[in-house]
Amino acid sequence: MSTAIAIGAASVQATALRKITLRLSSFLFALYLICFIDRTNAGIAALSMNQDLALGATEFGLGAGLYFVGYWLFEVPSNLVLYRVGARVWLARIAISWGIVGMCLGLTQGAHSFYALRFLLGVAEAGLYPGVVFYIGLWYPAAYRAKPLAIFMSASVVAGIVMGPLSTWIMDATNGMYGVAGWRWMFVLEGLPAVILGIMTFFCLTDHPKDAVWLTAEEKGWLLNALDADRRAQPPVEHRSVGRFLKDKRMWIMAGYYASWTAGNVGIMFWLPTILKASSSAANQSIGFLYGFFFVCAFFGMFSGAWFWRLTGDRRTTLLLCGVVPFVTMTVSAFTASPVLAYVMLCVAAFFIWGMMPVFWTLPAEYWGGATAAAAIAFINSWTGLGGLIGPSLVGFIKDATGKFEWAVFALAVAFLFQAGFTLALRIKRKVPARA
Repeated sequence: MSTAIAIGAASVQATALRKITLRLSSFLFALYLICFIDRTNAGIAALSMNQDLALGATEFGLGAGLYFVGYWLFEVPSNLVLYRVGARVWLARIAISWGIVGMCLGLTQGAHSFYALRFLLGVAEAGLYPGVVFYIGLWYPAAYRAKPLAIFMSASVVAGIVMGPLSTWIMDATNGMYGVAGWRWMFVLEGLPAVILGIMTFFCLTDHPKDAVWLTAEEKGWLLNALDADRRAQPPVEHRSVGRFLKDKRMWIMAGYYASWTAGNVGIMFWLPTILKASSSAANQSIGFLYGFFFVCAFFGMFSGAWFWRLTGDRRTTLLLCGVVPFVTMTVSAFTASPVLAYVMLCVAAFFIWGMMPVFWTLPAEYWGGATAAAAIAFINSWTGLGGLIGPSLVGFIKDATGKFEWAVFALAVAFLFQAGFTLALRIKRKVPARA
């Protein structure tokens, strides 16, 4: 009898998780994929746009980074609004507004309009990433949370895989159509899906498990009991004042970690097409495929990081490797005389750069709860504003100052060394038990 009950409970559990993944995780994956394309396609556009608009390296780097300033300023307020009004309404608003601004980038006339639109794109998108991380925490028990986080976060690397070939193809295929440059068409055509998905978000998402009419009573009961068991097993911290919130050392260390990671990652992400173009005479489409393969390596790295952590339970070692290895490989890439070796080292770095994502983002949900969790996740993620501004801008400044990319790539490598230092400061000791 007890065996039959256990099998029945396992069946309910498996069915509930399958339904949640099919209905929510797959949709959130698509939403973030389009988001990431619209966030980073300026790097591909730069292959033609910079020359058409007479943008220097410093100007393009600053414009690419200003997106993260808008993101930084509005991240926490946006996530607090999401906590109050629900994910369905707020994520729909975010997607529609960023899609419209992304399309307007096709109207860029010079450095100042590029600066303004990139800043507004960050304002429009602020809250999406931490909002979804918080939202996933409402739907998945802790032991099952790493996989949906990895699925969602993998959208960013899948976007890189798709965006390189797709964006360069759009630029080449539409260039001169109705007298409009291909990079302008690219911004318009890649911004439109966000508006469509934003409208769909309002009808596809459910704010909380208790409202899920698409789960049976047994499935809903198992899910709510499992989530409640998590809260009882390790009660999360909820700060009742802004002062106590800002005095939490773990939050500041995690913010420093993420800012360092973002500086290195965003810097190479925006500048890689231009770096590849400078080191070869390859056509735009070939560069698009090289850019895409860089993200293929990142894709496998992301799931390998989750796999290594799940196998060992050791998040500290996983996060350390994801800082030290990129520092070493990018340093080799910066100073080698071989373009082939330089590219291979960047691909190895990509594997480890993205391996930290599903591991790192399991930490906030354990440390904090309620509105504090929403604010803390947003606060940590908002530091992409600092890293995202420093990374691309630093590369542009060093390129204009030296005429070369070597020292710029090394500067990005150092950011990952700082990331490893923040890992040590965080003192991660607790090992999460393997999934039942």
